[in-house]
Amino acid sequence: MKGVIFAPMKKYLYLILATTLSLSINAQINLESFSGSATEGAVFAQMRKTRSYGNDLPTVGSPYVNENFTEGEVFYNGKTLGIYLYRHNAFNDEVEVVKPGDESVKYVKDEQGNFVPAEGESSSLATIKEIVLKDKETGRSLSLTTITNEDGALRNAYLYELTSGKNYTLYYQNRVGFKEGVRAVNSMVRTTPNRFTHFQDFYIQKNGEEIAYFFSGKKKDLSTVLKKEDLESAEAVIGSQKLKTKTEEDLIILIEELNRN
Repeated sequence: MKGVIFAPMKKYLYLILATTLSLSINAQINLESFSGSATEGAVFAQMRKTRSYGNDLPTVGSPYVNENFTEGEVFYNGKTLGIYLYRHNAFNDEVEVVKPGDESVKYVKDEQGNFVPAEGESSSLATIKEIVLKDKETGRSLSLTTITNEDGALRNAYLYELTSGKNYTLYYQNRVGFKEGVRAVNSMVRTTPNRFTHFQDFYIQKNGEEIAYFFSGKKKDLSTVLKKEDLESAEAVIGSQKLKTKTEEDLIILIEELNRN
């Protein structure tokens, strides 16, 4: 099943599945009534929402970080719920999941000949912060985090953890923009397709705080995301190691150095 691709999302109800590991994947309660107080729980939901980018024009790019499903281990409050196949729809900011080997899931063949879950058969991670998904291949964790984005708006979003220590956690968000295509009105004008574009945004969270703050990648903006007492150390690390604060690799080095203090 690894590498299977889902069919396009349609309309689904907002449900939550299971409150204990022994419950069936088909057990359902209303997600909005979930208090987050379950002591054990495979907390999943059917597809919550659909953001329309609808027209019949060709589409370039994908709303998914990876079209294929990959293996990830799901944790709830630090306790493992098992291995699932997942993919992240970064346009909807929704994590689709399916249990490997679940014989109750019905599959159909898509236009490319791939076997995919039939409509209504796939689930998504419920949008609660107690859930963490750890990719089996990369080891990186994905979880729902409260952020202030580039515009200063406060919201929840799925972030990928890059490094964490006693002082800071560095995340990135795979953000997807969509531009609707335009149909040619005559033979002198070309039709432009719908287009998905992926962006990588960095966020830094001071340990002990609930919010991760957007970091532009500009060195001058470190003062907005780091503790005042760490700014001098950050300048020294950047200078001595010739770091570029717009790259993932160098930001990891910087945060790891600050976590040693």
